Amino acid sequence: MAAGLAALQFPGGAAAEVLTTHRIPAALANEAVSAAVAACTRQGFGVTATVIDVDAQRIAVLRGDTAGVHTYQASWGNAYTAVGFAPMLKLDNNGEVAARVAQFSARQPPGTLPFQTPEGMIFRAGGLTIKYGDEVIGSIGVGGAPSAEADEVCAKAGLDQIRERLK
Repeated sequence: MAAGLAALQFPGGAAAEVLTTHRIPAALANEAVSAAVAACTRQGFGVTATVIDVDAQRIAVLRGDTAGVHTYQASWGNAYTAVGFAPMLKLDNNGEVAARVAQFSARQPPGTLPFQTPEGMIFRAGGLTIKYGDEVIGSIGVGGAPSAEADEVCAKAGLDQIRERLK
């Protein structure tokens, strides 16, 4: 098997290079979820905030004191949608992610089956990408506020808390 792998040729004869990626430090992720939950708590909303990496793995989660049980999964779903679609569609934050995924799911060519939302994704506002320069390194999602827009405002508060240290 090793010989077979060694014989594998890459296009153009070039050897594969090691990829350089960046990660969100746990300390920053914790600050972001704390700021997001605090922003919603000040408005009387019981929410959960989640920061994930580009592989949709949770780095930090904070469930507010009055957050419902459903908010844990909803916050991850909002983050998962942002990290899944924003890089592919070259979207930035400021509501672009939610607007584009809603368009994406609403438009269907005639004669095709309805778009099937990938399991766990929530096609609405509430998740924002986290970038290191131009590289998407994760996302923050909030779930539990009375509207998707309010979830996103709180997610933005969390992102704003750490944004300057991600340059």
